[in-house]
Amino acid sequence: MRYNNPQLVQRLAAEYVLGTLTGRARRRFESWMRDSYQVRSAVWHWERQLSPLAQATSSVQPRPHVWKQVLERTGAKVEREIARVPWFERLGLWRGLSLAATAAAVVLAVLLARAPTEVTPLTQQYIAVVNGPQSQPLWVVSVDARQGRIAIKSINATAPAPTNSYELWILPAGGAAPRSLGLLPTGTGSVDTELPVELRPLLASAQGLAVSLEPVGGSPTGAPTGPVVYQAAILSI
Repeated sequence: MRYNNPQLVQRLAAEYVLGTLTGRARRRFESWMRDSYQVRSAVWHWERQLSPLAQATSSVQPRPHVWKQVLERTGAKVEREIARVPWFERLGLWRGLSLAATAAAVVLAVLLARAPTEVTPLTQQYIAVVNGPQSQPLWVVSVDARQGRIAIKSINATAPAPTNSYELWILPAGGAAPRSLGLLPTGTGSVDTELPVELRPLLASAQGLAVSLEPVGGSPTGAPTGPVVYQAAILSI
């Protein structure tokens, strides 16, 4: 498939965020997203557009007979596997939206009909979830620009080699040089620290976040020196 059609990029990005792009098509899109900033930008745009729907949708407890039918069709082994999956993965809190396929199609049709010309208003609070290669959440980053605080919680992040550290960077708009947001915790660690004043205005228009693998203690130059291993969009809340 040729991916040189802007409308196709927008449609696939929206379906990816909604969670209706599955299987081999989703894997191809994720590979393409890693190689194309244009595609990543489209995904970030739809995450911003669709995130209010997730916030407005309350969780629903499935009826007992639903689980019974699942177990009858899949067997007890699946039940044990489901029990081992962390709650944040089972509920899909960090990936996509919990919408039925029909509802997703309706929402997608409405949103695609609206040209994305409105500028996202300035906000004071932001959140980002850095996911691993299997879409598992590694870190949750929350920022309160008004209070000048940044909090980072490790979810599934394992420590790198003893000679390395993970460092978080904000990617300013316009292709400006990344700015460090500090080292990332691993294991069950967390960080809650002051956000430098000069970085707070960058959040409203930032292109996203990036995680690089640096020498232990962080980059010695103030710029990424190691490979960028993860990226994430910044969502305003």
